[in-house]
Amino acid sequence: MTIAQSLKLVRGQLNDMQTRGFEVKALTSNGQYARIFEEEEGVKVLHVEMEREIALKKDLESLFACIRLIRKEKPDIVNAGTPKAGLIVSLAAYYCRVPVRIYNVLGLRLETTTGVKRQILLMAEKIAAASSTHLLAVSPSLKQQIVELGIAPAEKIRILGHGSVNGFDLKRFELDKAMKARVDEKRAAYGWTDEHIVLGSMGRITKDKGIDETVRAFLELAGRYPNLRLLLVGDYESADAVSKKTLETITEHPHIVHEDHQLDPVPFYHLMDLFLFLTKREGFGNVSAEAALTGIPVVAANVTGARDTLVDGETGYLVDPDDHAGVLAKLEMLIQNLELRERLGSAGQEWVRQYFSNEALWEEMDSYYQTCLMERSGVLEEA
Repeated sequence: MTIAQSLKLVRGQLNDMQTRGFEVKALTSNGQYARIFEEEEGVKVLHVEMEREIALKKDLESLFACIRLIRKEKPDIVNAGTPKAGLIVSLAAYYCRVPVRIYNVLGLRLETTTGVKRQILLMAEKIAAASSTHLLAVSPSLKQQIVELGIAPAEKIRILGHGSVNGFDLKRFELDKAMKARVDEKRAAYGWTDEHIVLGSMGRITKDKGIDETVRAFLELAGRYPNLRLLLVGDYESADAVSKKTLETITEHPHIVHEDHQLDPVPFYHLMDLFLFLTKREGFGNVSAEAALTGIPVVAANVTGARDTLVDGETGYLVDPDDHAGVLAKLEMLIQNLELRERLGSAGQEWVRQYFSNEALWEEMDSYYQTCLMERSGVLEEA
């Protein structure tokens, strides 16, 4: 992974692979979460500094450092995810002739870019794909995009199960006695009662995540429903900053609560009554599925990756993130109808539990690794 914080996307997976007989190590830039992950997961975390944005000189330094590390470690399988690590690690693994080189496509940043930057990012994706022996896509719509953009042919790309990066630890999302106490404590701290309806959003506070549109929708609805509240959980990012007006509104509005990124977001989902996810693009919309696991209905953007996290009209609603009136209509319908919220929330919880558990995806991952090794056994013997 490019940055240490992204390791949380595969929490539990590496430890599980160790129990299945693999020797596993993680590779990322230095960061505080790397140490936490190393302790929790029981795996060694190796470090190569990588920049998230395009930085040619630093990227070349990262590539050479990665080549040196791979030569030392001599892995049989490299699984590289997130855009920059996908490019640098896949290239390094190709240069070192690692037998199984998997580019795990977690999303396509180029979808929300234009001009020269889009062409550079598209070329980077094609190089990462060409350097790999196999590709994983974390959702059906992402695989479709990869093929349509000419990044890789369909036969080279696999989706594990119904998709997602890592599946979900279902027990973490249960509202047991201890969790309820944490939720009640936070609700009291915010001054919310059962009379309030909480609209929630989880993820980076950026334009890409649709936060400008989320705040705009809340402001209009708050004028009609005085008991409506907005809970935003996530860190601000300067590289894709929200508008100045949105920032001021989040900071100053008395009925908006903002919390920074949380290592354990589950209590915050349980504070919400409905979840709004107006992202511009995803690989697989983890937060949408996580919200559903706590039994709340989701209104999600009908875009790559996000559309695979719900069944439209059955577990939530898909909307055009740029159709302000359409978004408001769906939210208002849910605000007005408690029975509808409960029905969609319950259906969404059951659907995610059925198809997206950690165990199901890890079983698929183990089988996939074994298949890849069998396919490349000749190369493995030569190496």
